[in-house]
Amino acid sequence: MMRALFSGVSGLRNHQIQMDVIGNNIANVNTVGFKSSRALFQELLSQTLKTASGPAEGKGGTNPQQVGLGMRISSIDNIFTQGNLMSTERKTDLGIQGSGFFILSDGESKYYTRAGSFDFDKEGNLVNLSNGYKVQGYMADDKGELGKVLEDITIDFQQRLPASATTQASFVGNLNSEVEPTYAASTTLLTKLFDKYGNPMNLHIGDTITFSGSVGGTDLSTVTDNSYTITENSSLSDLAYALQTAIREASGGSETVMVKDDGSLQVTAGSAAITGLKMECSGKTEFNSFGNIGDIAADAQGSTEKSRSADYTTFVTTYDSLGTARIMTFLFTKDTEPGVSNTWNWQAIVPYDEANPPTGDTGSLTFNPDGSLASVSTTQITFDPDGANVGADEMKVYLNFGTINKFNGITQFASDFSATLKDQNGYPSGSLDDIAIDDAGVITGIFTNGINKTLAQVALADFPNPEGLSKVGDNFYQQTLNSGSAQIGAPGTGTRGIISPSSLEMSNVDLAKSFTEIIIAQRGFQVNARVITAADQILQELVNIKR
Repeated sequence: MMRALFSGVSGLRNHQIQMDVIGNNIANVNTVGFKSSRALFQELLSQTLKTASGPAEGKGGTNPQQVGLGMRISSIDNIFTQGNLMSTERKTDLGIQGSGFFILSDGESKYYTRAGSFDFDKEGNLVNLSNGYKVQGYMADDKGELGKVLEDITIDFQQRLPASATTQASFVGNLNSEVEPTYAASTTLLTKLFDKYGNPMNLHIGDTITFSGSVGGTDLSTVTDNSYTITENSSLSDLAYALQTAIREASGGSETVMVKDDGSLQVTAGSAAITGLKMECSGKTEFNSFGNIGDIAADAQGSTEKSRSADYTTFVTTYDSLGTARIMTFLFTKDTEPGVSNTWNWQAIVPYDEANPPTGDTGSLTFNPDGSLASVSTTQITFDPDGANVGADEMKVYLNFGTINKFNGITQFASDFSATLKDQNGYPSGSLDDIAIDDAGVITGIFTNGINKTLAQVALADFPNPEGLSKVGDNFYQQTLNSGSAQIGAPGTGTRGIISPSSLEMSNVDLAKSFTEIIIAQRGFQVNARVITAADQILQELVNIKR
């Protein structure tokens, strides 16, 4: 009878523990990141009344005779099945989809949790809202490259992103192969002037055009206005007027210089003949060819070569070292020189100091018969937007027109013009305006200048045996000898799951299953109580025999 009593007591005690486990599960049905538990039973060692015997001397074997001594708890297991993810619309709420735990620190020990209810404190530390423990991860350097040392995640929300000068500009789009030449007009700026074949004359602000020749025997070199200095707004008509002024000063007559529809300058002589008339600018081959007018008889006319303006224009915004926007104007003109095909000339108009004109501001693009890029003559523009030793640094911008023999940059097809800037790597300064967290746990800073920069990354830990972790309260776990060592790394790598931003993992408690388990535990408790009652009644009858 005593065995029955003790077995019943063990059943009562351990079914009560099972009810405690079920009750705790139900109590935490709405606890974020909670993982339910289960209690498993096993029998105690049985008392052997008779051992087993083997077959011998014509007799068969007999089985052992054993009486059980009750039951006990074999294990209380954590069940790490995935909980549903609940959207919270808070960007610092993080859920884990898959395996893994967030890592937190109190400055001395590390803790692990599935509950990602985080926020930033006044010092920019990403912390657990319940106790202020700091979330661990990897911080990025000034270049946005993530480190490899696990540390507190701290974001400086007062930080500024310094300006970065443009060093590269990439182009994409099409140049229309069927474009007709566009001739210069009286309003065409000299700095944007091309020769009759479409080659840039490459005139710059501050360049001086000198007039030479004679009018009625008077050499133009002896007159006061025998040259013209190009300004930002100098047009072809301004050059015509300057030449006309010099000729009239030499002759005292009424000679005229006008801009024709084909972009040429027409000089009409007066009563005196004009001989050897030229316009020259130092080092400007195309312009000097354009300016070679020659001899003009009295009361006759002479002209320069034709000139052209750009067929197409596109604008590129770049930034200097101080973050000031610098507009680069790109002019594209198709080369129509005999024997030249599938070639375009370009010129870049950039801001610069007159004493320091840009270099590399003209070039050409040659295309294959299939419209792909065949060659590029110039790939870098150098200019100082403020002048030497003033303001921003000198800018060197590498130009990427596409990959040779590919169609990933500028192309030439018989379709509309669409050449434009694809991207450039410069930007002005900006302050941190907001953050975003992606499924890899990367915290990206969104700055007021439109630049996004990696600031940090939330780390996750996984274990060889997560069920071996020890619960320490606050939805936290700690590593044990049986859990194995934490395998720490970036979300989505190894066995670690991914981050679900703006969401929290709900409890994985199954209420329907829990209520069923309550019934089972209750019945188990009741029947064990009946065993004790029945055993007590039998003992009472045994005592009554004495009467």
